[in-house]
Amino acid sequence: MIKENMQEMKKKVLFMCICKSCPSWIECKEKGGFCFPTIGKSKCIKKENGCICGNCPVTKEMGLKHGYYCTRGSEKEQSS
Repeated sequence: MIKENMQEMKKKVLFMCICKSCPSWIECKEKGGFCFPTIGKSKCIKKENGCICGNCPVTKEMGLKHGYYCTRGSEKEQSS
């Protein structure tokens, strides 16, 4: 994917993201979108207190299969 497309996709992911309503969410200066490869894991969330990734529109639209992207990494990382 070219750089411009990655930036547009990242914006779309952040717009659709529901991370802030997750029981594992920790308020710090992050925006969420941890499933997106260029965002990566959370630097704040260390404890898994429940996961709503399966209900996220990003998960459905992109056909993602994993969860806890905030602590375990992107789909690509978890599939390796």
